[in-house]
Amino acid sequence: MLDLLNNEKRKEKSRDAARCRRSKETEIFTDISQALPLSQQQIAQLDKASIMRLAISYLRVREMVDIVSDIPQIKEEIKTDDTVFLKSLEGFLLVLSPNGNFVYLSENVSDYLGITQIDLMGQNIYEYTHPCDHDEIREILSSKTQESSSTDERKSFFIRLKCTLTSKGRSVNLKSATYKVIHVRGHIMHKTEPCDDPKGTMQRCLIAIGQPIPHPSNIEAPLPHQTFLTKHSLDMKFTYADEK
Repeated sequence: MLDLLNNEKRKEKSRDAARCRRSKETEIFTDISQALPLSQQQIAQLDKASIMRLAISYLRVREMVDIVSDIPQIKEEIKTDDTVFLKSLEGFLLVLSPNGNFVYLSENVSDYLGITQIDLMGQNIYEYTHPCDHDEIREILSSKTQESSSTDERKSFFIRLKCTLTSKGRSVNLKSATYKVIHVRGHIMHKTEPCDDPKGTMQRCLIAIGQPIPHPSNIEAPLPHQTFLTKHSLDMKFTYADEK
């Protein structure tokens, strides 16, 4: 009888310890989520894995700021409208770490890929690109770029990224996503100052603009402002030209 009571006490202590551990864990994740630069509505939709992924990603953003700190700053204050700025890009901003993680993407990435900024940040680009593009991406992001004496290397390449938007503007599940051709143009930025712990910090990153290339079969797709559409007869006479 005494052994039975002791067993029950041990089980109760174990349950109490587990409850206390879960409570502390929940409290820690709540504190981390509140530190993220997200709205309460967005935070409420995050699970623990997403909270950790985004927290690490935003720490990487801070490291990225150190890398680009040598870029000359405009002293004169200029009033900017982020919405207008993103529209003028005719694409989305992306930052990649050397191992291919999305360090940052602009919010309008969902307009082009159907996948939100929150869902992509901290994820690996190889999980969202066509397998045939992996070698090229790996070469661009590889450590070979460190051999260059320049701290700013221009890059321009095409990749196929998963897109959950249909031609009619509807969204599908990621498993049913198709690939959209994206023209990536940007710079490999290197950290100029030596670091005490080079393995623990990001020494370089790719900062680029991703611009979608309209599929030839989808002429209804919005074209960039510098592009216009014409149709011709077999003798190359104009049969149609848009207002641009």
